[in-house]
Amino acid sequence: MKRPFQTLTLAALFAVVLTLPALAGEHSGAAFAGARHGGSELRCLRAADLTDQQKTDIKAIFDAARPGFEADVAGIRAARQKLDADADAGADKSVLGQDFLDVRDAARKLRDDHSAVRDQVLSKLTADQKTKVQSCLDSLGLRMGARMGSEF
Repeated sequence: MKRPFQTLTLAALFAVVLTLPALAGEHSGAAFAGARHGGSELRCLRAADLTDQQKTDIKAIFDAARPGFEADVAGIRAARQKLDADADAGADKSVLGQDFLDVRDAARKLRDDHSAVRDQVLSKLTADQKTKVQSCLDSLGLRMGARMGSEF
């Protein structure tokens, strides 16, 4: 009786592991940095008629955030590689479970960092500009702050 339960548990774990790249890819992009919907978001930000000072400030925010985003992406990649290596080596399911949690934590760090950058960028916009950006995003089917900060 114990054997089928272990087999089902392991099968469920591998199903989650196999879907992880698709899920992480969906949530790990840095908006404004060109990932996922970043191009659309940049277009909407440009449509907000930014002043030269706002453009300079926002560019500085992106430039300062870039090394952190790159480190976050490298962390996700390393965690995924460890998960894949352990799965290929037939590691115990508790090890695979921890590897899975490590990948999720790395992806969460990227989302949190993105959210902080998004908040910094939004703080540079006037209420009218935020409305213009939101209208543009709505027309594209996106929302500011949607899905835990993975969108604008």
